[in-house]
Amino acid sequence: MNVLHLIFSMEKGGAETYLINLIKNSKENVKYFIVCDHKGYNHRKLEELDVEVEIIPMNSVYDIKSAHKIASYCKKNKIDIIQAHFLRESFIAVLAKLFYPKLRVVWTTHFIYEYSGLINKLNKVFAKFADRIISVSNAVKKSLENENINSKKITTIYNGVDTEYFKPIAVNNIREEFNIDKDELLLITAARFEKIKGHDFLIDGLYELKNKGIQFKCLLVGDGSEKNNLENKIKELELEENIIFTGYREDIPSLLSASDIYISPSINEAISFSILEALSCNIPAIATNVGGVPEIFEQSNCGAMIEYGDKEALANSILELYSNKDEYLEKKKNARKLVIDKFSITNMVEKTVELYENSIS
Repeated sequence: MNVLHLIFSMEKGGAETYLINLIKNSKENVKYFIVCDHKGYNHRKLEELDVEVEIIPMNSVYDIKSAHKIASYCKKNKIDIIQAHFLRESFIAVLAKLFYPKLRVVWTTHFIYEYSGLINKLNKVFAKFADRIISVSNAVKKSLENENINSKKITTIYNGVDTEYFKPIAVNNIREEFNIDKDELLLITAARFEKIKGHDFLIDGLYELKNKGIQFKCLLVGDGSEKNNLENKIKELELEENIIFTGYREDIPSLLSASDIYISPSINEAISFSILEALSCNIPAIATNVGGVPEIFEQSNCGAMIEYGDKEALANSILELYSNKDEYLEKKKNARKLVIDKFSITNMVEKTVELYENSIS
């Protein structure tokens, strides 16, 4: 079975992590191909996996020229299924099917559905020609159903975490690198610096935590367009001694293992790879009650949820979790077990391949 993944570029996000995990853990009966608009940051990881990657420009959701080239590529390589990621790629996959009707089209929806106007109307039309739709959480599935997209086509398959890579690392030098005392409370969040990721709210909560007299450090892992704004806010609130920008890092398991609590302050999340990766490293998490995030916490006592914008609740949740050692150790014990049982790569790959097989049967 030959499966082509259509993704605009391989950058640093959750969809790219999903794709790499799927390919690395591929079943023997599935061969993967990739088409991108251009090379991105993580393109080298595809090359390391020895996957065939073709560059075909995708200029818009209506790019007929691109669709024709992709259809020709599919004929040449005897592709059975196109799995498309994001809106542009999903529309182009359907258009490619016009030129090569044997294709089966699978959409993967990584976000809560939030389109409006013409795009919303077109999405409903194009969805009729998709053979299957994967939603990465039940919250995503519900958002699609609310737009009258056929629920029979939609299957929820949770993102899978590489638990052999994201695992506790007992000895590392992260605290020494950042000059953090071994007994000081260390918080961490790893996300691109964009408004939707809620760093503004996190900083407000940390300001409240400091005012309660708590000694702590917080690692902000990543980069992005909001970095200057965040640096200015941290300076205004005199949190420079508490908050550390690490930049983009490859050693995420070491950073997580050195930390005490993971914070996910997002405005919205379909479901968070970062939370799952932290839990897989045995780190309890505090997260905003948004999107598909509750689907993680309702399955295990592994952290706490708060409402976005409630900075007092964020500070109190951190304080309560860390000061109650018995509760903290219980959540820590549950964290990795939850990921292994419910959010493993094995589960994701098996369910995805089963969906492939059903779509061509």
